[in-house]
Amino acid sequence: MVGTWVLKKIIFPTGYEALYPNERGYTRCKIYDADSTFYYAELLTVDSETMIVPLEYERYTFINDVEDTLLVENGRFMRHFRLMNDSVYMVFNNLEQEIWMKANSMTAARKDEIRRAVKENIDSGEKNSKNFIFSTSEKQLMRMNQNMYVLVVALVFVALLLVFYVRHIIKKSRLIKRELEHIEELNRLRPKPVVQAMRMVERDFFASEYYLAFRMRLERGEALKDSELDELERMVKPVYPDFANRLYKLYNMSRHEYHVCLLLKVNISPVLIANALCREVSSISSTRSRLYGKVFGKKGGAKEWDAFISTL
Repeated sequence: MVGTWVLKKIIFPTGYEALYPNERGYTRCKIYDADSTFYYAELLTVDSETMIVPLEYERYTFINDVEDTLLVENGRFMRHFRLMNDSVYMVFNNLEQEIWMKANSMTAARKDEIRRAVKENIDSGEKNSKNFIFSTSEKQLMRMNQNMYVLVVALVFVALLLVFYVRHIIKKSRLIKRELEHIEELNRLRPKPVVQAMRMVERDFFASEYYLAFRMRLERGEALKDSELDELERMVKPVYPDFANRLYKLYNMSRHEYHVCLLLKVNISPVLIANALCREVSSISSTRSRLYGKVFGKKGGAKEWDAFISTL
């Protein structure tokens, strides 16, 4: 019996049942303590605020007769009492039946507030309950629940993002793997006449006046303009027609990363690439290592990336 109980239903002699809290947010609450003291109050919820209307603070006891158990409150009122289970009890108040349910979810702070409100009202000697008290603990609980809801929603959102990201990474890894296998198969199955023709085109490019002048400029330490890099790309296109397309299929690289790869493809050393792109040699090395990791999904060195570029 010890615990906090709230009124859930009143069954009238006519059979009509009044449910609580009703449409106005009204119900009643009783707290039975182990020292045989009970606290009785009305609870009224208005705009998410709970008002406590103190009613009674007294002693209670039980009397067992032959047929039933009597609940004695305040030393005067004897009512038939029936404990239905651990969570529900029924009392017969004249011809009406009151059904009370245990409020297991009510916080300790909330219960203390009800006790304090009822006791202070009774001790003040007021005949009528005039001091309505807004519940601070209830508001704190509400804020806690709202914060918890926001936290749960945020965690679910982050979890969904993580799932989509992992799925995206897995999908991307599979596409890269298939593309690498496709490149390897093309190189392996390419007919010898085609290979020989490609090598002739390549030799002609490296022996051309354009390439020799281009390389001489780089060896003098000159930097390249964007227009000159665009021109190099146009000149390389007939020699390695699928080079750019294959690279971008493997990784959506920046223009700087692509220019590094393009210069590597035409046999320009990392030192000359650094001068041409106005970067440090260490930066060019980092770019090559990073690209290898992005494409192959594992740690690798700059020279391993250079070797891969030579196969495209």
